[in-house]
Amino acid sequence: MFRVQIHKINNASTEEKKAFTAGALQLELELNDPDFWFEVALRYNEWENKPILSSVYTNGHTFNTYMSFKEFKDYVLSGVDKFNQNVDGDLDLLVTYYYSLRSVVGYTKPSTWFTWANRNVLKGFDVAQIAGHILHEYMHNLGLSHPNTNRESVVYQIGYLVRDRIRERLNSPDTINIYYRRSLWTRIKRFFGGLF
Repeated sequence: MFRVQIHKINNASTEEKKAFTAGALQLELELNDPDFWFEVALRYNEWENKPILSSVYTNGHTFNTYMSFKEFKDYVLSGVDKFNQNVDGDLDLLVTYYYSLRSVVGYTKPSTWFTWANRNVLKGFDVAQIAGHILHEYMHNLGLSHPNTNRESVVYQIGYLVRDRIRERLNSPDTINIYYRRSLWTRIKRFFGGLF
């Protein structure tokens, strides 16, 4: 069984910790559900920016090979992330909450094990959205990336699929009753199409 393990959540209120933990538990259910992976298999070839599996050297030339669905699934479920380069079959979470007026949900960096989560955005997320966000950041911890703001890439789309499946399973479009109003600066940026 694939595990989603929360090792630490820093700078978070009790409500934020509960919400994040609930999202992690829902994500664990999805990643262990064969129906989830069946849906990923159906959609995988439609998604853009397939993860690169390796470089193959032949006569001094390098060729990038892209992961097939099976290779991608096996890689995700291996748990071989930046925390542990061995197959451990789990998703390790170390999270630090921060506050920003920007609309960025969060980020991770190669130089640290922690993922940063923007409480200004996450306070409006339901359990399903939090689960999708966790999976998105886990993709980065596995070394997978996406072109900036390319919502059709594998790293984004698998998170959206998790979000939609959890909402459908819970029969609720909003599973945490936390009111979220975007900051004035964020609304201005969105109104002008992100020119700022």
